[in-house]
Amino acid sequence: MEIFAPYLGSLLDYATYQNLRSETLRKDLINPDLDIANPNEMVDANEYLAVFNHVIEATDSEYCGLNFGCYLNLGALGLVLEISLNTSSIEQGVHILQNFLDTKFPLVSAKIIEDSQQYILELDSPIEDVKVKKHLLDMILSIIYRELKLMLNKPFEPKIRLPFTDNEPYNDALNVEVTYHSSYQLLLPLEILNTEINKNRVKEIELLLPKFIAMLNKKEEDGKFFSHQVRNMILNMCSPEIPFFEQIQKQFPYSNRTMQRKLTNEGMSFRGIVNTIKEELSNYLINEKHFKTKDVAFILGYSESSAYLHAVNSWKKKKRT
Repeated sequence: MEIFAPYLGSLLDYATYQNLRSETLRKDLINPDLDIANPNEMVDANEYLAVFNHVIEATDSEYCGLNFGCYLNLGALGLVLEISLNTSSIEQGVHILQNFLDTKFPLVSAKIIEDSQQYILELDSPIEDVKVKKHLLDMILSIIYRELKLMLNKPFEPKIRLPFTDNEPYNDALNVEVTYHSSYQLLLPLEILNTEINKNRVKEIELLLPKFIAMLNKKEEDGKFFSHQVRNMILNMCSPEIPFFEQIQKQFPYSNRTMQRKLTNEGMSFRGIVNTIKEELSNYLINEKHFKTKDVAFILGYSESSAYLHAVNSWKKKKRT
């Protein structure tokens, strides 16, 4: 069984936020010099699992897989865009997601179940280690849920059923109500079989994804600073809405207070970093893509155009001081 090499690359990148060194983790690989960015390379599943287990142990969190899945959001946006370019229906999109797992990440499978009221996508894994299996399923659940949510219009947003009674971490991370079931399941109403992918949402992704990637790839002199790590985590987790502080904090091995202190020591704040990102995205959408004010406000997550214009004025004032 083999895994798409760039997915190992994403795992190694995530490990750095947990204070793990990529060079150390690569020792688990048969070929430590493997080009993990090459889309034509594959890696043995056991090697991927060895690295994955190191990350799980380092985070010492019951929800490492869930958090890692949220971190992979930027890649998920790319997959949504790829699906939208190859199909227009949700049903076909789900089949593409199944194929993605079968060919690129066979550690998890997705089975379609149809009953009289619902279209169900049930996730499972052949991994015997109960803890690792849970983290793998959490990760893929997070990715697929957000992909389906982005592809669907609001009335058809997916629901989740999980084999746990404490579902609050999933509610917080994915902003979804979770109910109990013996298996990992994503539930959709049967009407989605005749529903088209949300083209407006896909258009936003098509516009913003290259900008997010360019912002992440920007070489900065302060690359070793903690504030730069926070900035990159925010960009990775944009969906395309910008995540909250609580969502970002869970991705680091630090408490809220420690996070804030580390940023303060660098003369930075979470709000300041977010505002800088919003300003850069705003300039990109207004100046390069010629979006209207109300559309930019919506894309950047402002409830009203007036709130967005207030932010723009504050950015201008800051530059003049």
